[in-house]
Amino acid sequence: MAPTPASEADATKNGATQDVSYRWRILAGLVVIGVSAGLYMRFHHLLTIASLQKNHSAILDLVEANPRLAPLCYIVTLVLVIGLTCPGATMLSFIGGILFKQPYASCYAYIGYIVGATISYFVTSFILGDFMRRRLAEKSTLYTKFEANLRRNAFVYLVAARYTMVFPFFFVNGAAALVGVHWRTFVAATSVSCVPGSVIYTTAGGALANLLHKIGEDEVVDKSALIWLALSDPNVKVCIVGVSIALCVMTCVRLFSGSGDEPAKEE
Repeated sequence: MAPTPASEADATKNGATQDVSYRWRILAGLVVIGVSAGLYMRFHHLLTIASLQKNHSAILDLVEANPRLAPLCYIVTLVLVIGLTCPGATMLSFIGGILFKQPYASCYAYIGYIVGATISYFVTSFILGDFMRRRLAEKSTLYTKFEANLRRNAFVYLVAARYTMVFPFFFVNGAAALVGVHWRTFVAATSVSCVPGSVIYTTAGGALANLLHKIGEDEVVDKSALIWLALSDPNVKVCIVGVSIALCVMTCVRLFSGSGDEPAKEE
């Protein structure tokens, strides 16, 4: 059957709509890349040991003078860095432990993680869409493995992926968006899995604060050593044990509920 003029018109209209959508996505992608690169080039020198040593006392004075504004500025900065996938989120987490006392430092970092990861999720969904999803599936074995596991149980796997720190934080944000995980599931899983990270990294920042005036400006600080030092903190151990138990319970519930559904499906 030959195509009718109406169907041809609809096809032309759909094609034009897709072209406009691609143009907006490309423009948004360029804006995100430009802003991220600009922020990093302009402010990356502030996220160094030398800068922290030089400005430590002055920043602490500002934080004490602005007890409400300082946490807000810190959270907004962390959200911006994570949301735009700009380098520096790990160091910012350490800085939170330097500037604020526990448990406030962990709470501020936690809020920044959740909001920033959610923004990153929506930005990736809008800009990359189905195009990158197909490309990644063809060329990235890491993405293919992540997608296969994620489709089995999105919530549990997202929690496990962040909790075990096997995959980079930004990769989990982007991959979850490309796989098509519902945003509510993504936010719920991120809310659970970011609890240990916020406590560990800010506690490590507190340990770094004690070392700031004992190390040279050009001396390289081993971030892994700081994290291991933070893991010895009793509060961190309690947090990790609590989230581990919750994760085990969720996994068991999922397994038992899945095994109970299989006979019903077979019938």
